[in-house]
Amino acid sequence: MKTSEKNLKLKSGKWIVDISFTKPNGKLKRVRAAFPTKTEAKAHLDLVRGQKASRRLGIEVPDEKRKDVLFDDYARSVLANQADLRPNSIKSMRKHLNNLLRSDCFKGKMLSALTTAEISKYHTERGIERKMAANAELWFLRMVLQKAIDLGLLAKNPAAGVKRFRQDKTRLRILTDAEAALLLNAAGPKLVPLIRLLLTTGMRPHEAFALHFEYDGWDVEKKRSKAVVDIGRKVISIPHELSKNHKDREVPLSPELVSMFHQMPRNPESSKVFPWGECPKAFNEAVRAAKLKGVSMYTLKHSAASRMIKAGVDIVTVAEVLGHQDIKQTIRYCHSDPQSKRDAIAKVSQIYFKDAQVADAPASQAGAEALAS
Repeated sequence: MKTSEKNLKLKSGKWIVDISFTKPNGKLKRVRAAFPTKTEAKAHLDLVRGQKASRRLGIEVPDEKRKDVLFDDYARSVLANQADLRPNSIKSMRKHLNNLLRSDCFKGKMLSALTTAEISKYHTERGIERKMAANAELWFLRMVLQKAIDLGLLAKNPAAGVKRFRQDKTRLRILTDAEAALLLNAAGPKLVPLIRLLLTTGMRPHEAFALHFEYDGWDVEKKRSKAVVDIGRKVISIPHELSKNHKDREVPLSPELVSMFHQMPRNPESSKVFPWGECPKAFNEAVRAAKLKGVSMYTLKHSAASRMIKAGVDIVTVAEVLGHQDIKQTIRYCHSDPQSKRDAIAKVSQIYFKDAQVADAPASQAGAEALAS
């Protein structure tokens, strides 16, 4: 590759521009965009390099030379160029955009007409309904407007000064061994394998629903949207298109899981392991029958992680099994139950009270005799 094209990369059928440089304030800035053709990508790369050179000289592009576009049109073009994201991520972004366009703050507005005051007002009103949704939409809006700055369509990001809502962190719902047994007993024969798989491996529900038995050519597919049970190698292969951290992952299978997959009936018309349409309804019915509260399919993932930690599995291994990119995600599962805390205090007490136990024994015995008399 030529030196002039070192910031160009072909990925998933699209040309990716990826360039970083230091801003006048000393902060590192990264510009990343996708284009259908190499010509468009090179033109954009030349534009960014020109802006980079101008900024180095302290020259900014005048506002009157900036091309103005509708926020709706521009945001949709940004979504169309997100070739490296998972389908579920694109789906979530479309949902965020549709919610934004229901407001007069964004509907029919030019990109340059968006103001911090209007965005802040929308965010506040949206947060009254749902804080989590408001924060997600603000994240999406900041990302879209930042790309507009990278393209020279905006001078500054009007959403940058809007603060996210603080969300109270709730304790993760973890199933005890007794609760897991109740759920398995209440589940039907078709649902039990899914529950056991999620409780054992910590797979995400959407990964399990994309799970297929081996089929011809699955291991040579260039772009795969299916997870596959490779019984021969005793692993589940999860492609980066499905994985949350965008990395290929393999989940080892225990002998019990291998036996379970061998015994499961197969549909001659489909290689899919778990039918999506039936499972959620059947799972909710099983939760009600077991008389459990606050339990969802994601609870099984949390329970698997917590059980691995409690069983003494090191946190790095747990993070890799679960597909966590940052080990901080895994640390959330490292909480303790009352019995574990008592055991911890008892073990340390044996160290520091070892000599005191022998010396205090006669005094303790005398005290007990005095009380008895």
